[in-house]
Amino acid sequence: MKNIGITIDEFHEDFPELGILGADCKIVEEKQPIKDAEAAVIEWVSKTTADTEALWEIPISKADNTLGFSVAVKHIQSAVGVSYSVAQKYRSLTTPLIERMIEEGILIIPSESYEAAGIENTRKLLNWYRKLTVEEKHTLPIFGNKISIGKMSPEQLPIKKESLRFSVVKDAWEFIHKDLEKIGIIDPNYRSVAERTSEANVNRRNHSESQIERFHRLAARELNAADDFFPPSKLEPFIQVEQLFACSSKTVSSKSGKSNYRVASSSFIEFLSKLYGNKPFRIVTTFDEYLLSRYRKYLEDKVINKEISSYHANTVLSSVRITLNRLTQVRDIEYSFFNINGFATTRETDVKKPFTMNERLRILEAIEKGLSESRKALKPYKKTGLGSNPLDEKGSVIRGLSTLENARWLFENRLMCKPVHYNTAKSPIEKSFLRIINDSDKGLIEVYNDWGITPMINMDTLTPYVLRLAQITGLNANPLLSLDINDYVDSHPATSRPCLRYWKERSDGHKEYHLDLFNAELTWLTSSQAKSIKIIFEELVQLTSSFRQDIEDDAFKDRLFIYQSNSTKKHGRVSPLLGNKEKNAKALGASLSRFVKKYNLKNDAGDPLTLTISRFRPTFVSEMLRNGVTVREIQLMLGHSSLQTTLGYIDSLDFNSMSRMKINDELEEIHQSTLDKKVEKVPEDIESKKNDELVTTFHTPLAECRNIFDPPDFVKNLSSYIPGTPCSQYNKCLGCDNVIITAKNLPEIFAMKRDYTLLKEHSRVMDTPYGHVISENLELIKGITEPELSNFSLEELENGRRLAEYIETTTLVDGVI
Repeated sequence: MKNIGITIDEFHEDFPELGILGADCKIVEEKQPIKDAEAAVIEWVSKTTADTEALWEIPISKADNTLGFSVAVKHIQSAVGVSYSVAQKYRSLTTPLIERMIEEGILIIPSESYEAAGIENTRKLLNWYRKLTVEEKHTLPIFGNKISIGKMSPEQLPIKKESLRFSVVKDAWEFIHKDLEKIGIIDPNYRSVAERTSEANVNRRNHSESQIERFHRLAARELNAADDFFPPSKLEPFIQVEQLFACSSKTVSSKSGKSNYRVASSSFIEFLSKLYGNKPFRIVTTFDEYLLSRYRKYLEDKVINKEISSYHANTVLSSVRITLNRLTQVRDIEYSFFNINGFATTRETDVKKPFTMNERLRILEAIEKGLSESRKALKPYKKTGLGSNPLDEKGSVIRGLSTLENARWLFENRLMCKPVHYNTAKSPIEKSFLRIINDSDKGLIEVYNDWGITPMINMDTLTPYVLRLAQITGLNANPLLSLDINDYVDSHPATSRPCLRYWKERSDGHKEYHLDLFNAELTWLTSSQAKSIKIIFEELVQLTSSFRQDIEDDAFKDRLFIYQSNSTKKHGRVSPLLGNKEKNAKALGASLSRFVKKYNLKNDAGDPLTLTISRFRPTFVSEMLRNGVTVREIQLMLGHSSLQTTLGYIDSLDFNSMSRMKINDELEEIHQSTLDKKVEKVPEDIESKKNDELVTTFHTPLAECRNIFDPPDFVKNLSSYIPGTPCSQYNKCLGCDNVIITAKNLPEIFAMKRDYTLLKEHSRVMDTPYGHVISENLELIKGITEPELSNFSLEELENGRRLAEYIETTTLVDGVI
């Protein structure tokens, strides 16, 4: 057994040669035999026991003794210069070295069971670390707040990762990291992924958090390095995104400011989930420099589809921009992004306001052009007689006959001039036709267009008809889009007049819309509602007849507005324009936006026009009021059961200018018959324009003036007054030292600034004497609203600017008689 033990021990001693053990045990050539080998070993042990540095370099290996290990035989052989067998024979004499090494802490003996390999690897590890300089310790590769063994070569670190399975080695490893923590190389507050996950789970279990509480908790954690992010999980896939927004929210103090970050976080996570799904999301590996640009496109689609306002889009985009900028400050990430501009804000209340006269004329022209485009599909296809049959008896394409001319022959003779598409083709002939098209250098839609064929009746084809019907009826979107092909009646039994049957959800259901009830000549409407509506119904029935039988839901087979989808997933599918309200509302909104862009429709301010079906109803009423139609007739046209409802509706709309015009007409009559006193002479430059322009009323946030060139006598009597110049006291309140302006006045002042600016840009008022007054007032306002000049905080100014968007009644220059 002893000889077997020696053989195994020799085998282990040979591991360094095989690369299994470390290189401490070096193979040396055996020296000449020493006459007194025992004395030589004793002398070496005695001399080495007192040399601590030499003790650190002594390797150990497994031995058949009480401790289970002793000085490695090959080290004895090398140090003393004896043969291997002699070193093995006198190995027991080295016990004092082992005892001394234990006393010095070179060898650490755990209280539990252990192996010699664990003791030896601990010695190697501690010996390596004690010899490192402070500078070398700072260059150690740190990952996850630990020394990365994988990033170090064997020459740098004397142990392998597997050695950490020994508890004694693991303890030494922890000792080293504690020391690195003391000298500031690793973070003492670092928590592992497991610890942070555990903390998140505890928080989730112990707290029923509101969004505000959750943001507050996430913001409490410092975010300076990549490791500071919480790990995502299936339960909290976007926790890193929430944490980033929560940290950014700490830069603002107001409740509304923090709320903006919470709203932006939810919106951004919705965007990311649509882009990447709901799997655990890591910012480091996923965020790129184009992310903000893609998010803006996502918001733009929502604005186009009327899901959010342009103002809301700007608010969340700004919060996301600031949050991404915060990410650029996090160490270990080196993130950057391309910045982009926000949105041009539009007043969302415009969707309920009538179109102005100029806007109406532009829309009329665009609708006519759109109808002309759509009506091309009504013209029957004329056969050309080109080509020949390219198919064999089995319906396969004959080699050499796969040409576009022969495809046209199939279209005219076998497909009955009916367009087919890749996802709807069923018969062998249809598939062969498409195969020929596919072999050409043109796309299918391009080929159809070249042949003068409208391949499908999509939503854009229907949009001009929708707008025309909204224009001449004033119906709201749902009643309009829910019309069936039989809802137009040439002669109603009760009135003998044409009428429309329609459904009104918020009323008592079915309604009857009697047409041509008044004889007024309306610019906005056609000369005959009935005639135009009849044409619309006939053309829509003709356009949709070829695919009406393909609609899947029988409840919509008679719907007037049905279309073929040109989307990738639903290509060719027939659907009603009003079915799934949410999806179709988005699709219709996008189509209206394309219509605006195609025909370059602008509002009076030169911005893209807000075109919605709902704006045609107040425009319809506006036109009737302008042309003297009675309220009773308007009530019938709108389908209101109560006259009070009609009056309330008219009162809620923006008919102020129209009403003022009519009132002024009457007042002018009264003034002409009763006014005997001559009006004092006004300046010549104003008199010269009297016949062409209206006298102007100026409004301010605090007052208004009928004529600033004709002030009261007490102003004229002032020494500062100069005849022919604007009133020197006009709007001086804003510049007075006694005036008190609080934050609640800011929205009105910002609205005033906005409207003065628009007046300068879109009129020639600055060329008149009034221009001096406007310039003076803008300077006064500048001292209040400009951040560098104002005494108000940035937050107060921003709130005032935001609230000014909702002020519609601040008219700076109103035309009156």
